[in-house]
Amino acid sequence: MLLLVFLLDLYPEMPVERIHIDTLRSRVEKCDYMIEIYTDGACSGNPGPGGWGVLLRVDGEETELCGGEPATTNNRMELLAVIEALQWFTHPVKARVYTDSQYVQKGISEWIHSWKRRGWKTAGKEPVKNEDLWRRLDALASGHTIEWHWVRGHNGHVDNERVDALARAGLDQSRRAGKPVTRPVAAPVPALLKAPHVTGTSRPILDIQHATVYRGETRVFSDLSFALHEGEHAAIVGPNGSGKSTLLKLLSGDVHPLALDDTKVKLFGQECWSVWDVRKQLGIVSHDLQRDYLICAEGVNVILSGFYASNDTYDHQTFSQEQVARAQEVMRELRIDGLAGRTFGHLSTGEQRRFLLGRALVHDPSVLVLDEPTSGLDLKACFQYLDLLRGQIRKGKTILLVTHHLHEIPPEIERVVLLKEGEVIADGAKANLLTDVNLSRLFDQPVTLARANGWYQALPG
Repeated sequence: MLLLVFLLDLYPEMPVERIHIDTLRSRVEKCDYMIEIYTDGACSGNPGPGGWGVLLRVDGEETELCGGEPATTNNRMELLAVIEALQWFTHPVKARVYTDSQYVQKGISEWIHSWKRRGWKTAGKEPVKNEDLWRRLDALASGHTIEWHWVRGHNGHVDNERVDALARAGLDQSRRAGKPVTRPVAAPVPALLKAPHVTGTSRPILDIQHATVYRGETRVFSDLSFALHEGEHAAIVGPNGSGKSTLLKLLSGDVHPLALDDTKVKLFGQECWSVWDVRKQLGIVSHDLQRDYLICAEGVNVILSGFYASNDTYDHQTFSQEQVARAQEVMRELRIDGLAGRTFGHLSTGEQRRFLLGRALVHDPSVLVLDEPTSGLDLKACFQYLDLLRGQIRKGKTILLVTHHLHEIPPEIERVVLLKEGEVIADGAKANLLTDVNLSRLFDQPVTLARANGWYQALPG
């Protein structure tokens, strides 16, 4: 876990510090300890500029967090303090939350059940105030085992006084900045706790350990580690320049890591593998392939070229009746059999994308790797393509999605990896990592997250 200490009173613009990361991470991941969380909110004027503060304690190791907003209320800051605290955990934990707000303590432990039964209405049939924050808190709290405790404020409780001071520091910072400081652009993205992934009897697909990778004279990755197991759908999310394209080229064998002592790259459990064998198990659909594919190739030949991993088909290549039948089967499945005779250059972007997906599927691989699969598609083509993708998941294929478009991540993908400047800075459960705060820091831009039916969309913050 990243230990953040905002020394706002002394250094109002100071970026976050990293303290005891390894110690705190190992202790929390083992789940041997009950976590103590102290929270508080403050507001000047109510409504007016406000702040929130958090103290996290794990077996004596402490983390302090704070932030604020220029126009808010005290109750919203009390709620946001607890939300910010719980967002730092990317897998279920046991915690005791201490707050001096009966609005928060009674609301989350008593009142919320009636609100939800009445469709987020009060007993007087009025809309619940701060519904947006209550929904966020409810969703976060449901993933953990939490005891909710009320403490009397301004009564000499040492830890309550600490978080009160943090909340007031956040208030001062937001008032000076004239904008929310819950998403400080200057702060690095937190190295969040890693969630437990699929292991045990599941087959390892990819295991990269301590890889250093160059593109020309530019070092893209330094000490990169990443693993994926069969049945573990994952999305790698990052801005342009984060290393996503290089990671794809590493998988396809187009680039290689430096041969260092502690560097290992395994595909399907093997350090040495045949490219042809891997291509039968790993289907990759990339933007580079779509850009470079020959425009004169007929649709059916695009599919058949997957058997040779070639760009179009050639006279020296031979295809069995079984292979031709498989290509036709794939085209029917993707609903592009009516375009079999059309050349690649005369297909729409969405139709090209389907043919390249068919090219990847022709071997019936167990794993699909997709690079921003709906980029450039209109809404209809986008939704149709995502429906095809979900169909492959239902068939049992493992999906690795590489993107900066959150709307491309289907509900079935539960693991998210945040990549920035060649570093995996967060790796864990989607519900915990995809938050306003994390994405704002990842993209160095305020982001507000919208959620519906298991899908996510990023909006301007």
